[in-house]
Amino acid sequence: MELKTERLILREFALDDKHNLYKLFSEKFVSTYEHLQMKNISDVESYIKFHMENAKSSNRTHYYYVMELQKTREFIGSIGYSFVEETMINGISGWVMELEYYLLEEHWNKGYMTEALRKIISSAFEKDNILKIFAQCRKDNVKSENVMIKCGMYKSAKQPEHKMYNGVLKEPVRYELTADSYVRV
Repeated sequence: MELKTERLILREFALDDKHNLYKLFSEKFVSTYEHLQMKNISDVESYIKFHMENAKSSNRTHYYYVMELQKTREFIGSIGYSFVEETMINGISGWVMELEYYLLEEHWNKGYMTEALRKIISSAFEKDNILKIFAQCRKDNVKSENVMIKCGMYKSAKQPEHKMYNGVLKEPVRYELTADSYVRV
């Protein structure tokens, strides 16, 4: 499956993406802020294979994409979501999903992540039975928090517990969006 925005192509993982994803997950910012630690290329291969197998499943639970610039097909990041739990909101049954996104630092401050996240959110609400989406980042990751806000997400009343990042206890922040508050962009 492939999604397109004005400037981006979001396409599913392929094994050929291993070097680009390894570079992304090895960047200081990603490895500092996120729990996703890829220590070597075989870790990345396992990660890609998991998502490729999941994509073939009739009970698919993960939708993860490589982000590329439309004009050049240059790799710039990764974005996706996972189904976390079934829930019921106001008598309606559906799913809660968690968003994740990572962008190579050289592509920050160009609006790419906001553009990609809006597309992922609209795709999830419009094609899947999603009732709520959420994303988390460390409280000191202001850029990530701003992306969530720009995409219409609001700070959750239920904030996550502090987490260990590289041996240091840090405060995360959670934003969410429900289907009834989602506005098509």
